[in-house]
Amino acid sequence: MIKEIELIQSKYYPEEALEVLGNLIQQKIAYHTQKTLRHNEMFGTPDEQAEIRLVALKHIKKTLIEELKQLDPQTVLQINGHVSLSIVTQ
Repeated sequence: MIKEIELIQSKYYPEEALEVLGNLIQQKIAYHTQKTLRHNEMFGTPDEQAEIRLVALKHIKKTLIEELKQLDPQTVLQINGHVSLSIVTQ
């Protein structure tokens, strides 16, 4: 199975783009936070991969906020985001 999902395909002002993209990133942060907490409860140690991803996502969010806040509020941004789904070997 290979599937492409158009998740975002629209124009946004910087404040709107920050809301849309910031919320997506925040959901991923919440997912990996819960994952590492569950792993810690079950095994007594954090999930290393989730911890690495958390650091990366927080950096991405911080950078995005800084870059979007530097733009003129009337700047129009085109955001295209898609998700690719494919089966990997189990």
